[in-house]
Amino acid sequence: MVFSDTHLYDASLGTSGAAWDAYMAADRKLLADSEETLKFAFEQVRRVRPGFVLVTGDLTKDGEELCHEKFASYLKGLADAGIQAYVIPGNHDIDNPDAARFLLAGGTERVPSVSPGDFARIYAAYGYDQAMARDPASLSYVASPAPGLWLLLLDSARYERNEALHHPETSGAIRPATFAWIRSRLEEADRLGVAVIAAEHHPLMEHFAGMKAKYPEYVIDDNWKLAALLAAHNVRMIFTGHYHASSIVEHRWEDSDRTGLAGRAIVDVETGSLVTWPCSFRTVQLGADGSLDIRTSRVEQLPSYARAGKSFDVEGRRIIGEGIGNIAATTMNKFRVAQHDIETLTPEIVEAMMAHYKGDAHFPGGDMLTTRGLGLMGRLVVASYNTFVKGLWKTVPPKGVELMEDNDIRIAADGSWAAELPRP
Repeated sequence: MVFSDTHLYDASLGTSGAAWDAYMAADRKLLADSEETLKFAFEQVRRVRPGFVLVTGDLTKDGEELCHEKFASYLKGLADAGIQAYVIPGNHDIDNPDAARFLLAGGTERVPSVSPGDFARIYAAYGYDQAMARDPASLSYVASPAPGLWLLLLDSARYERNEALHHPETSGAIRPATFAWIRSRLEEADRLGVAVIAAEHHPLMEHFAGMKAKYPEYVIDDNWKLAALLAAHNVRMIFTGHYHASSIVEHRWEDSDRTGLAGRAIVDVETGSLVTWPCSFRTVQLGADGSLDIRTSRVEQLPSYARAGKSFDVEGRRIIGEGIGNIAATTMNKFRVAQHDIETLTPEIVEAMMAHYKGDAHFPGGDMLTTRGLGLMGRLVVASYNTFVKGLWKTVPPKGVELMEDNDIRIAADGSWAAELPRP
């Protein structure tokens, strides 16, 4: 089973006050519900009893030591049930200056974050002590959860400059020395004839047209260099996160390709966040024939919401939609877009984003972004975001990438896929 961007937040660090309200107004996470959501999801893990669990980074809100220790306690609950977990860090998890307590009086105070060494220590039992090999230059490692299968778990977070920047670096990269380490591990896998599945926090490829243009920090740097290295050594699958969306894309090298990769393909499986609607996670079945069945589950109700007579799914969608709307409206305000145009365009942008988060987006209407009746700046917004919104609705594929169905899908050994899965 695969989780990403759990962003566990210990409520003892505060969930009220002016600073908390301002943070949540500009964010897209259900932080106050993060622990209950994680607890509910891990109950499903114990019910399903997978061979192993993979968590692809951003385990905590902002790398708070308290939150890491709490996350590790939940992983221990899985371990006590005989379920092994493997984790890697995300851009929020290490040396994060934003690790803070929210004060009722309105401000914040800094709390301890964790160093790379702390991360490996806290999660020693959840990957690092099980590692067959560890990269000296990063927190990347190789683990073998089953005979004949290796996990290549890559640390793509860039935390070295966080303190100097006074904020966490959002973008991701593989360190130069790590590329050499990856190549050595993959050559060893080739010699031994084992299958390799990769994972990292940052997406390997664009998941919608306009992704690199609008959000370059959400695709790993030198992505095609890494993709080529993985594919050259028969890695066909990488699990990622970071953008909080349920999305699957594939790249195929043309038969005429002269780099030695002709006919090869690699699939990037991005898993959504437990704290961003629709609060999803994956269940993956590896077939002996090389096929892969991926099913997506959602946390639609929590006990606290049920007791209050509310739907977590409905409330979560409303809260996240309002958060995206606030960000979109604030951005347009900076460019002096007319209020009428902001009120017209914001709901359309929100719907496109929510469709991408959920996955399997299919636009039901006519115009994705209204142009009729807009002023000059409103029309400029449409011109600027047109490709982006079309990409979110999956009507325009990213360059060099094939769009796939994003949730319940069977991917054959040759990279072909079908959206209809047999019943488990």
